[in-house]
Amino acid sequence: MSNLRAIKDKIRSVGKTHQVTKAMEAVSGVKMRKAQISALTARPYALAAFRILARVSSSIDLSRHPFLRARTPEAGKALAHQNFPKENLGGRVLAVVITSDKGLAGGLNSSLLKRVVTALDERGVSREHTGILAVGRKGEDYFARRGYILEEKIPTIGDESLTTDFGGIVELVSNLFARNEYDECILAYTNFRSTFEQEPVVRTLLPLSIEGIEEMIKGIAPEKGKFTESKEATEKLTHSADYLFEPSPEAVLETLLPRLISVELHHAFLESKASEHSARMVAMRNASDKAEEVEFLLTREYNKARQSAITREMSEIIGGIEAMR
Repeated sequence: MSNLRAIKDKIRSVGKTHQVTKAMEAVSGVKMRKAQISALTARPYALAAFRILARVSSSIDLSRHPFLRARTPEAGKALAHQNFPKENLGGRVLAVVITSDKGLAGGLNSSLLKRVVTALDERGVSREHTGILAVGRKGEDYFARRGYILEEKIPTIGDESLTTDFGGIVELVSNLFARNEYDECILAYTNFRSTFEQEPVVRTLLPLSIEGIEEMIKGIAPEKGKFTESKEATEKLTHSADYLFEPSPEAVLETLLPRLISVELHHAFLESKASEHSARMVAMRNASDKAEEVEFLLTREYNKARQSAITREMSEIIGGIEAMR
């Protein structure tokens, strides 16, 4: 009987777990749909912002702007075709890492964090020359345990976010970069591809470059669906027509750059949110299916044990009756 009681307790425990994971799956499903719509509808605005920067870039000499001058060999490769100055190449990298505050999302955060470490290793920078701006508790905890310099710890912004919510991050990144405390700024987030597929991405945020913008546009434009861009949208942006800017291209650039960085950060955040809720929904669905399977196996084991106990008791009763004759 003690064995039957233990199996029954396990069935009850697994059943409660199944209820919890099923509820979390439903909640994540609702959040996932909202986050996916936000991420997909924001993509055209991000594309438009990048195209505007490309048009301004083709109209003026950007070689002296601190946000577009290559300072590291890695950034220099992206800007080689623009003949930007390569003096004072350094090796300090600031990483803006967007993760979630909560877990239960499969390997979403771990895949991104490993990708960030790989990108830093490829650049050959040590932990002492790497600064982390962590958006989300998972990234903060990961890098704090490993001795990285945490420039700022920012809790994840709510799902209903706006571009203006990233003004503080843009100001911090701009100040650190303008003061030459860092030579390159990279942005790490999880790109949403589908409900079942999320891609960890590391891109160069600063210094900006035409080729980098083209790469971002190709990453933003989905391969299929109603938000798919035409082939003309992903052509080389350096072939854009000439534009007249008022009061001057330089003034437009000064106003545009902070807003462009805000748009890029907001886009990355929306992609990360859509990926997070999608990964959590899938993880909870898998957990629910597994709990249901375990519950079925335990119930079958319980029925077998109960049948064996009944058979044994009947044998004992029959044996006792036979002994009394």
